[in-house]
Formats: sequence, structure tokens, C-alpha cells
Amino acid sequence: MPIGRPNVERLDARGMIEGLLRASKYKKDPEVAEQARLALERRMPLLLDTFQSKNTRHMVLARDAFHQIGEPAVPFLADVVDHGDTGRRQDAVHVLGEVGLPTVLPSLADALRDRDSGVRLIAVRSLSKIAGLQADELIRSSLRDRDEAVRMAAMKALKKRGLGGS
Repeated sequence: MPIGRPNVERLDARGMIEGLLRASKYKKDPEVAEQARLALERRMPLLLDTFQSKNTRHMVLARDAFHQIGEPAVPFLADVVDHGDTGRRQDAVHVLGEVGLPTVLPSLADALRDRDSGVRLIAVRSLSKIAGLQADELIRSSLRDRDEAVRMAAMKALKKRGLGGS
């Protein structure tokens, strides 16, 4: 583990996502943390591709990086939900749930209408991570989904939220 101030420029040049993620949490110098967050933001397409690798460690780093990027990741992920292939749409919907901000709700609402039941299922699971009445209503709307697994996930999410699944 490096001692001292992170060299964001070097970490970025070497593509060291883990180092950039650590640097984005550097409390001693907010400017360094912001530079690292911006470097992660520039790497969003690569971070999303990481979910296709199925390497758990890399996937956790990518998830944490998107969480650290926060709000600026939402438009990028929303575009993937609208225009990506099925696997990328599923990954983007999952990450939107991890970001967990209310601003992701329109994209998750779109995902609930996706032609792929896997995307809709992940959208319900992602919505279950977001507090609020609008998220509750979106989950409730999935009780009418044509796929049983999506309906079951909605019932489970509502029950866990104390809303009884009806």
C-alpha cells in the first residue's frame, strides 16, 4: 500500500482502477480525490465492460468505482439501458441500483419495460435498494409483469419493505 499522497496522473496513465478508487477516497486532499473520481469517470465504458469478465474481484472494484463516481454515472448508464445489448443493459441496470440515487428511477422505470425478462428482474432488484414512494410504486407495477420470476421478485421486494407484496 502506497504511503503519502496518491499520484493520480500515474495511476490513470497505468489504468490502475484499484489505485484510482483508493485515491478517490483520499481524505487529506479533496483535490486529489476529485482528480481520481474524474479519472474513474473517464473510464466508465471500461468499468462497465468489467462486468462481462465475471472476475468477481474486478466486478466489485467496478461496482465501487461507479458508486464513487455517483451522479455523473447516471446519464452514461441510462444511455446503456436505452441502447446497449442485453448483457450490457443488465449490467447497467444492476449498477444503477448500486448507485442508489433517486435520479436513477426514470432509467429503472424504462428497464421495467425492457423486452428481456432478465433486465426487468434486475430492475426490480435494483429498485429494492432505493428508498421512497416512487421506487415502491415502480416495484408494485412489476406485480403485473408477464414473467413469473419478475412478479415473484416484486412480491419479495415489497414484503421486505413492509408493503406486503400486493
